[in-house]
Amino acid sequence: MRQILLTAALLCTGAASAATLKVYPYDGTKVLAGQRFDLRIEAEGVSALKDATVTLDGKAVEGLVRTTTKETSVEWTLRGMSVPTGYHELKVSLQDAAGAAAQTVRWYATPPVTGRAKKVILFIGDGLGWNTVNAAQLIAHPYNPANGMPTGKLAMMSDLSSMASVTTSSFDSALADSANTASSIATGQKILVNALNVYPDNTPDTLDNPRIEPITEILRRTTGAGVGIVSDAFGTDATPAAFAAHTRRRGDYESIANQYFQGAVKPDVLLIGGSRDFIPSTSPGSRRKDATDWIAESQKLGYTFVSTRTELNAASAGKLFGLFNIDNIPSYLDRAQYQRPEMLGDFKDMPFLWDSTKKAVETLEKNPDGFFLMVESGMVDKYEHPLDWQRAVWNVLELDKAVEWAKDYAKKNPDTLVLVTADHAHSISVYGGYDTSKGPGVRSAVGVYEQAGFPTYGDKRDANGLPLPETARTYAVGFAAVPDYCETYLGRPVFLDPTVSNGKTGAEAAFLPNPKICEEGAVQRTGNLPPTANQGVHTADPLPLFAFGAGAENFFGPMDQTDLFFSIARAMGVDATKNR
Repeated sequence: MRQILLTAALLCTGAASAATLKVYPYDGTKVLAGQRFDLRIEAEGVSALKDATVTLDGKAVEGLVRTTTKETSVEWTLRGMSVPTGYHELKVSLQDAAGAAAQTVRWYATPPVTGRAKKVILFIGDGLGWNTVNAAQLIAHPYNPANGMPTGKLAMMSDLSSMASVTTSSFDSALADSANTASSIATGQKILVNALNVYPDNTPDTLDNPRIEPITEILRRTTGAGVGIVSDAFGTDATPAAFAAHTRRRGDYESIANQYFQGAVKPDVLLIGGSRDFIPSTSPGSRRKDATDWIAESQKLGYTFVSTRTELNAASAGKLFGLFNIDNIPSYLDRAQYQRPEMLGDFKDMPFLWDSTKKAVETLEKNPDGFFLMVESGMVDKYEHPLDWQRAVWNVLELDKAVEWAKDYAKKNPDTLVLVTADHAHSISVYGGYDTSKGPGVRSAVGVYEQAGFPTYGDKRDANGLPLPETARTYAVGFAAVPDYCETYLGRPVFLDPTVSNGKTGAEAAFLPNPKICEEGAVQRTGNLPPTANQGVHTADPLPLFAFGAGAENFFGPMDQTDLFFSIARAMGVDATKNR
């Protein structure tokens, strides 16, 4: 089957023509039988169209809407179509004044199966590549200096039912962003960079692109299962949005906020970071352009609104909407350990990820039809980008405590599947030990091989049992994809960007190492990214996937990210051909 899909050719016949044809879903697409998608056919460079036919499996496709975006193009769109189990062949033929053109694409629809999981808790660590997991493991469970053995394992790595290594790419690039990768998990499709659950089209409107139905919409439509979305990033960020929204541009924040409450998903639980896109334009910090107040409007729709950890833990409603900051929720280190006013601002009582996970499950499990909960640790990525590995890794440790709670829940509820994976990786690597007694930015303090010794994390712990970053011997951690910056090897209680603008515009614009960091005592490093880069970037490295509980056997070995959607559907026994 894979060979048939990969080798399916685009067939062109007739005389030479200036017209070119594009068809979406693309050739080789795999969908669930019954999964809804928009058919989009675009003919560019058309000269006096004479005739056109579209057939699916030899029969004319009815209901196509024809448009003309510009004088030399013709488009046909059919919203909300689906196909039954099996292979399908869509043929498009066109005749214009310049000649004939034709194209054939082939799709495959997988059959519904019976699954054991009624409840799914999907954890996505944004930027959580294998090396990021390893860094968290090294800090949470240091090696025993008496024998060199690890003193334990992260919850996400222990007592596994199954595991996989996941490759990722986008429709238009080998490198990916959070929008298209989260969309791949949600829909099983390769999606454009910066796009959410849509295929390309030739119009400038970012909200009219052809759509593909994500797992959350399918569950709502077919079973009425509950849906929850949790993230410590600002609420309209790419990963949470991928489970409830459709747009070509992930920056359509206002529209994404609207789609949470007006779209097909309408999550029962929405516990997220920033409020910027949910408050009226007249409110301080808002980036909306209208007067919509989703805090007020959501309560009219039956949601209980919470804005602090205290309110969240006390809530017992059937539908929850929580906003806990004006923007991203600060890092675990800032909330639990440093507690600096420069980082926390006016927000003194924000939940931890395990709080939000627990409350989301308690709310969703009231639905007798089961639930799908996506929990994102978005701040891992937010701090890997600016090379602040300490903040990133301690957010992994916060995520791991949420995973630990979810695994305990799954043991008590054997119809539950728990998955831990990532959307993409970063270029982080642990390469040595560091002697902090020598101060910041001292290359001779970096020890490798036997000189690295055993870092002393865990000699002091916070109220939640997590180690403090300040200890006598730490790790030397770096990144492979970087701008010019200054390396101190140590963390800092107040976050600083690694670069600053050179103040120039146009072709002379560039970023320089942040002098405040350089002045701390640092090694200046020459970057390998273009001078216009101000931070690190995502990588094409593979991602971990850890599976626990019902249906975990569907996740094993090498997998493409799109496979996760189909494996979740198999685990849950999703039948997308049905409507409740």
